[in-house]
Amino acid sequence: MRIGVFIFFGLAMFGHAAPGVGAEAFEAYRERTSMLLIAAHCNTLGAVEHAALVSGQVQARGTLLRAGEDPQKLDALKMDLSRRAERVSCDQSDVQTEIARMQDAAQIWLRLYTMRFPARWQNWEARRDDARVKARWRVRAPLSDTDGTIVDFGLVAEGERVFLDLVVLGGKKPSSVILHMRDARRLEEPLGKDMLRLLGRSGDTPASLMPPQSVVQSFFAVDKMPAPPSLTGEGGASSKAVLFRFSDKALSAFSALDPRDVVALELIYPARAGARQKRERIYAEAGDFIAARLFAETFPEEPPATSSH
Repeated sequence: MRIGVFIFFGLAMFGHAAPGVGAEAFEAYRERTSMLLIAAHCNTLGAVEHAALVSGQVQARGTLLRAGEDPQKLDALKMDLSRRAERVSCDQSDVQTEIARMQDAAQIWLRLYTMRFPARWQNWEARRDDARVKARWRVRAPLSDTDGTIVDFGLVAEGERVFLDLVVLGGKKPSSVILHMRDARRLEEPLGKDMLRLLGRSGDTPASLMPPQSVVQSFFAVDKMPAPPSLTGEGGASSKAVLFRFSDKALSAFSALDPRDVVALELIYPARAGARQKRERIYAEAGDFIAARLFAETFPEEPPATSSH
């Protein structure tokens, strides 16, 4: 069985450029999924190739879901491609050629330092910084509140650990932060067109995609501390940047969200001079957070140490 029609060459296979909505996005998902299944069937996937292919496939799927594609249709396509992959003869020359090209493209993907993963209203910026000594952003979404205060949200690495953090630079500083997101136990999928119509919402702003409070789970930031300069740059110290850290449970819940999901970050400001406590919400998309994290956490393997005599 020849597989040329199922293969997607080069860095586009791994999400270097986000596919356009429509036929191009569907073709990207089909080709990335097919290559992943064929390579797995032929047992040719190393850790790097697997991470690269999965990252690209997840990104293509997210693009389609946000464009309104039916997830069941994508699942059915994947099952069909899986059956086709099982019939591939792995020792065929064209199969070996495509696998070799995929492996070469994965090595190029591995050498990239940063990659952007766009959604509808925001980008996830993924970076492969060395976090062994200093805290570093792995995946970051630059946000801002209504007064223009810079707010960064995402995955921070410190040594071997990772955290879901929010950093506020400049302007007023909240005393606490609450992360609100869809509770999958109460609402299986993000708000679709029918539900939005029932709620009288447009669906064309992040706020309009937030589920009703009755199906939302909330996580308070469990720690607050001065943000390290390695996360804020030179301006962080002068602006007295503050870091809010969420629990591992919050990170797990956020990582399990659908690419269509929107979350709310509720910033709570202390009451002053008899005034009532102020609360403000800013919004972030789940988007292709998982694809971005796969990119940011995949590093070249270090060669084994050699002993000298």
